[in-house]
Amino acid sequence: MLAFVLFPPQRLSVNADGREITVVSRQDDIVRLLDSAGVSRDPGDVLVKSNSYVAVERAVPVLVSVDGRLLSWRSREPTVGEVLDEMGVHVTPHDALILNGREVAASEPVPAPVSAALRFSPEQASPAPAALDIQVKRAVPLTLVEDGLAISLQSSRVTISEVLRDTGVQLGPADIVFPDPATPVSAGMHVEIAHADEVTLRIGSSSRTIYTHQQTLEAALAEAGLTFGPDDRVEPALSVAVANGMQARVVRVTGREIEEREDVEHVTVFRPDESLSGTETRRVIGKDGVRVTVFKIVIEDGVEIEKTLAREVYNPEPVDTVIYYAPSALESTGINPANLKVASTMRMYGTWYNAASSGRPATHPSYGITASGVPVTKGIVAVDPAVIPLGTRLYIPGYGFAVAGDTGGGIKGNMIDLGYPDGVAVDWKTGWTDVFILSQ
Repeated sequence: MLAFVLFPPQRLSVNADGREITVVSRQDDIVRLLDSAGVSRDPGDVLVKSNSYVAVERAVPVLVSVDGRLLSWRSREPTVGEVLDEMGVHVTPHDALILNGREVAASEPVPAPVSAALRFSPEQASPAPAALDIQVKRAVPLTLVEDGLAISLQSSRVTISEVLRDTGVQLGPADIVFPDPATPVSAGMHVEIAHADEVTLRIGSSSRTIYTHQQTLEAALAEAGLTFGPDDRVEPALSVAVANGMQARVVRVTGREIEEREDVEHVTVFRPDESLSGTETRRVIGKDGVRVTVFKIVIEDGVEIEKTLAREVYNPEPVDTVIYYAPSALESTGINPANLKVASTMRMYGTWYNAASSGRPATHPSYGITASGVPVTKGIVAVDPAVIPLGTRLYIPGYGFAVAGDTGGGIKGNMIDLGYPDGVAVDWKTGWTDVFILSQ
């Protein structure tokens, strides 16, 4: 009775592991009070008591793997970094922290225990929670040499490829990394990175991209397996140095020859022959020929861009018809014998006349005077000026060289009247004949 009066029972609320019970006890010692309530405690747990309330703040079990050691701890620190500081484990910003298999920052909050480790009574026992697993991966120094530019850094990554990803180095097709990106990282390692140059190549209407470490465009295209014909063109020149992002063009140049044939009529020319006299002539018949013109066609990327004359030949050669005449046959005509040629040939009806046949008496002042003002003689012929202009040089087989120097009332169209001097025997037989129009 005295104890009951001197030490009256206390009513306290006990909170632990997310559960709350009310305990009526005369115990003044918190530890005994919790023991009497069946609340267990582990190292690192903190007890908080007020007049009517007792709380148990649990510590989280921690396993830390660092520098080849495995450390065990219990902590109530709120973040991973603070837990490690509490354990005396120093980390740098380059070190990697792995919490329960997931990489985290030092500021990552520490999660509460997975399940309650404390018990209100043996009957309510539950398995102990899994410890927090923290791995500290130490960063090591290494050097990246990217296209000749060296960068010193520290990394906790396992392989070179992971280091390159962290540092923002992007690898393209044909880029070279040494050692291989799958190589594990070690302290003091030198990693060489050589980026390939990208070249856009246009061939005809299509484009392709090639990646190369070659120094010149010629070597880069050869490396890509491109071959060129003797006339193909590359822009810019093959000797140009390769630059990243450059654009080049290959122009496929082909050529072919085409042949054009044209018939060439032979011409009639005149040449003197000392063995001939008077109106004698000798004709050597020629033949027509064919002019063969060969053009070279230049085709670039399937489009014809140029046509040039390659050569011109005759097959067969035209052969002139040559009329040989007596040199004296030109004396009365005034025709220059140099380079006489036939410009054209006309079929005409040929007659003859002289001064006596003109119908005028010999006493007439215009007796024997032609329209051109010269006396009618051998070599002066009358024509229709509408067909053959006056002054035209002519050659009439069987008559000889002549000049159209007269007209006549009866000479119309394709008619020609051949002049003779009086008293000369006429050797012309009236009828159709070829008249050669001469050019000089």
